[in-house]
Amino acid sequence: MKYSLWNLIPYDYTYLINFPNNLKKLSLLNSTNRNEIKEVLKKNKTKNLLDINYWNYNLIIDSYSKESNNDFEVSFINLFFLTKNNKTKNLDLKKYFVSNYKYFNKKNKKIILDNY
Repeated sequence: MKYSLWNLIPYDYTYLINFPNNLKKLSLLNSTNRNEIKEVLKKNKTKNLLDINYWNYNLIIDSYSKESNNDFEVSFINLFFLTKNNKTKNLDLKKYFVSNYKYFNKKNKKIILDNY
């Protein structure tokens, strides 16, 4: 199915991942599969900008290649801000940040620490 069509339809990312492509069943260990899923997710970024589950899914995919991918930090920061009222999830993200502090760049460290 053409991805350009999905720019016009009001469906969120879950419809793209599940049907008709069944991208959800692809292995995330394969970088080609991850890239294909990321391409689909980017098509719906504006529609899911405030969706916690969207950013969480993005973070999971980005975590497989965080050394070569700066999108991981963007996904992390977006999820961090969106979970501000969800204390459990926010606490998990804070723990992750503290344990992986050295892997974040200076700019993103400052953003997260200012809102910690």
